[in-house]
Amino acid sequence: MKPMHKTKETINVDADETNEDERTERRLNWTKDEDIRLAASWLRNSKDPVDGTDRRTDQFWEDVTKEYNKSIEVCRRRNRNQLKIRWDCVKKPVMDFHGCWVKTNKVYRSGVSDDQLMEIAENMYAKDHSDKDFMLKHFWKVVRNERKWSAYVKREQDKDQNKGATNRPADVVNLEENPSIRPIEHKKAKDELYGKKKTPQAYSAISEKLDKYIEVSTTARKDREKMSETQKILANSKVEAARLNEMAAEKQLKCRMLETYKDLLLAPTSNLNAQALAERDKAMESMRLALFATEYN
Repeated sequence: MKPMHKTKETINVDADETNEDERTERRLNWTKDEDIRLAASWLRNSKDPVDGTDRRTDQFWEDVTKEYNKSIEVCRRRNRNQLKIRWDCVKKPVMDFHGCWVKTNKVYRSGVSDDQLMEIAENMYAKDHSDKDFMLKHFWKVVRNERKWSAYVKREQDKDQNKGATNRPADVVNLEENPSIRPIEHKKAKDELYGKKKTPQAYSAISEKLDKYIEVSTTARKDREKMSETQKILANSKVEAARLNEMAAEKQLKCRMLETYKDLLLAPTSNLNAQALAERDKAMESMRLALFATEYN
């Protein structure tokens, strides 16, 4: 009896669950151009005046996928699931850098070039991310000045704040406004503390409160440390910029003084009287000391 040969079925792990788009078998790495295309497609559909913002998430990403795959090689097309995964991967670092950029612009409102602002923001980002450079500037530049992006960042930040609200310590109860609420008796408190309560809920409740308190305290300490480091970076950069400006102004002043000194030195003196010659000599002596003091010391 001949053995039966099973046919191996090739499974495309990158394919979307809806099988809406054809896809090659190999996994494709994302290029900068494709990141830019994704950002532009997201913005295009986020600002769509026909459908507005009432579309469901699935429909929204279907539209983003159609926009993304327009006029692109078949072998580089991607499905909805891949676009959503890529978006989820890049949005956090892009939002973090955007926050650094906003802080930098608030501190340095004038007198600093865009290149200097970019350098300060990049240093701030690296400081907050274990000295890792920000590698998605090409993506960020597409969305940075868009109102839709600013609204999206605000909404994501509000979500994070709402999630963290459950970890905050309980509010202090005002006994004057709530006379029915009174502290438990001393003996009852001791019994609960040492586990004499009829159920193990006392220990569990205390442990949970301690864990929440430690977590909130740790988060607050880290936030203070980050703010302190950020202020140091910004202060150092500001001092350095002021020092460079001062050096440039001093150099420019010396150049003008040197030109005046040369003009006086070369100017004819035959038509000057004794008083004018004396004043000329005093002026030249003062400029000589200012310009060449180190040579005479």
